Amino acid sequence: MCKCKFYEIDLMARKEAEEMEAAYFAAMSKAEREAMDAWAAMKPDGEQDPLAECGEFCKHLKSGKGHPGEYVYFCAAPGNDHIIHVDFNESEII
Repeated sequence: MCKCKFYEIDLMARKEAEEMEAAYFAAMSKAEREAMDAWAAMKPDGEQDPLAECGEFCKHLKSGKGHPGEYVYFCAAPGNDHIIHVDFNESEII
């Protein structure tokens, strides 16, 4: 559950994602589903997701390119603008 007081769900994005996911799973074979479940179970418990606090389909969670080599995730809620996480891609800098 999201802990952000600015969390506001984007209902259209959620509906579209659910429809796409249902179509994707319907097209998968049983072996593909089993392989996907096995892969998902391999995720280490200690792995932290920096975006987990934001909540899925938040209207205020935005992302985009920052400085060279950066991909930035940020909150764009009025009065709460801040960077949440930055991914670095060194190959873009070198």
